[in-house]
Amino acid sequence: MAQGKEEELNVIELFPEAIRKEEFLVYYQPKVALKDYTLAGAEALCRWLHDGSLLPPFRFIPVFEQNGQIAELDFYMLDHVCWDMHGWISKGWKPVRTSVNLSRVHEMNEKLVADILHIIDRNGVPRELVEIELTETTADVGFHDLKLVVGGLSEEGVHTSVDDFGVGYSSLNLISDLPWNMLKIDKGFVPENGDMQTRHHVMLKHLIHLAEDMGLECLAEGVETVEQVKILKDAHCMLAQGYFFDKPLPKAEFETRLVY
Repeated sequence: MAQGKEEELNVIELFPEAIRKEEFLVYYQPKVALKDYTLAGAEALCRWLHDGSLLPPFRFIPVFEQNGQIAELDFYMLDHVCWDMHGWISKGWKPVRTSVNLSRVHEMNEKLVADILHIIDRNGVPRELVEIELTETTADVGFHDLKLVVGGLSEEGVHTSVDDFGVGYSSLNLISDLPWNMLKIDKGFVPENGDMQTRHHVMLKHLIHLAEDMGLECLAEGVETVEQVKILKDAHCMLAQGYFFDKPLPKAEFETRLVY
């Protein structure tokens, strides 16, 4: 416990300089269209390159979420993603819509929508190329704040997605009352075998149909096997993301996917 506390304090202390030196890197995990396996989008994920070592998110994200530094890191990530897309557009490449995760810490920020739009517009990126991923919430206050953010971004042309749908105590109000663009189904709902009668398979099938009927794109996360791909295609899921297709890629490797 003492060692863990010491490491936590060290991470907190290193954060300001890491931001200044741009040690936090954007890795892009492709989203794939299941109808033809083409690149259909990407999710931006954070990695920390410190003293020559690449630190995985679980080493620092929980710490930053606890002390509030995650808000600055989220905006840093959004800014770097928009800057990358600006560069791709300048080269004549066609970027795909890319999602950036925002922590619940931002719920207290009354200027959140304006702050997001400022970053996007400052980098000269079309708003429809950016997708903001937000997690579900169960508290009434949190739901109200979430509704304001999703609604505000939707009015300004920025896409939104509800991340890890089904992990918490999901309410149908979450997708009936908020103008999401995409429903991301948590990997726990994607069966590992082809048994069509399991509860998870039945729930997966109906979640996909529900999203389709409501005009939402539907993406399954954590896809790792051929069998899971087959299950998703049989259930008419449009999009998938996971190690079966690609792990999170450094910018240079993702650009190869983007261009070719």
